[in-house]
Amino acid sequence: MGQVVGNQDGVGYRTVEAVAPVNTDGQIIGSSAAPVQVAATTAIPTTESVMDSTNQPFSPDSCAHTYGYSAGLLVTDTATDGTSTWIKAYSYTSGNLTGETKWVKQ
Repeated sequence: MGQVVGNQDGVGYRTVEAVAPVNTDGQIIGSSAAPVQVAATTAIPTTESVMDSTNQPFSPDSCAHTYGYSAGLLVTDTATDGTSTWIKAYSYTSGNLTGETKWVKQ
């Protein structure tokens, strides 16, 4: 049996880097110099990732949000992860929500 060794990046993708040998307690056997069976690097989207306007995944749940209001109605949601910023705009008809944009990367 092996244990998947990988990372989850800032946009909610898990990258599988290798499968390392493990003992019966589930601990990785060997040092960093020990050979590992390398798997193909595969990005797997997690449930909190969404596609932005450029078809790139990002995780709004991992961002800080600033909300814009007009006449008491939410009109924008601005998300930032410290590096990039995305904006989602909302539209209304007679005070009722009728549409929203994709997350638009700025």
